[in-house]
Amino acid sequence: MALPVMLSLPDLTAQQRDEVRQSCGYACVRCGVTIYRYLLLPDAADATLLCPTCHGLVEDGRLTASQVHGFHTNPVVRQRHFARDRLPFSSELPMLIIGGTRLLRDTPIPLVLDGEPIMMFAPPCRSQGATRISLRMGDPDGAPVQVIDGNEWLPPNGSWHFLLRGDRYSITAGRGDGLAILRIVARNRIAVEHLRTTIRGRRLEVTPDWLEIDGKRSVDRIGAGALVGLEC
Repeated sequence: MALPVMLSLPDLTAQQRDEVRQSCGYACVRCGVTIYRYLLLPDAADATLLCPTCHGLVEDGRLTASQVHGFHTNPVVRQRHFARDRLPFSSELPMLIIGGTRLLRDTPIPLVLDGEPIMMFAPPCRSQGATRISLRMGDPDGAPVQVIDGNEWLPPNGSWHFLLRGDRYSITAGRGDGLAILRIVARNRIAVEHLRTTIRGRRLEVTPDWLEIDGKRSVDRIGAGALVGLEC
């Protein structure tokens, strides 16, 4: 039998969120993925972090309340066997492999499309935390939607799906062809393996080797060492 719904906690204060992140190791307590939701523990007043995949196991009844509490008490990232290097735990702004640029450094917002920052990267608030990733994509009608905000997974209704595949964070739209696949090359190095979205009729597609805007393909257009790498 599935657990009662683990309530999402969007109204936590900044201090409360910081306390939850610290207690959980800045990642999903079960698998260590650094994309997560703030959720109320079953039958308790405390909050925990679960990635969308692990929260789906709770909703399907494949994780019991005692298992969830056990993971919260002993998060996997604090266990000796956990391999932190395979996930983006870094105190530095990540270097990016994107759009045919050799290696993009010191660029928190690599792409802005029609005034919307598509991706944002930031170092953790604390040195032991994870790289903060934000993602803004177009919905099936082209309206901009914040999918991830500082590692917090926002879609509550299945409109977007998340999956860890090997060393890749895979985000796909429930409807339409929007997707973002980020490959964790090293703790402070991320490749934008494939990103595809349409916002207000403007079409963007990106791989490590090229980027295409409104059907025009180019390479090495994203500038380094600035707040925004390319605005189009």
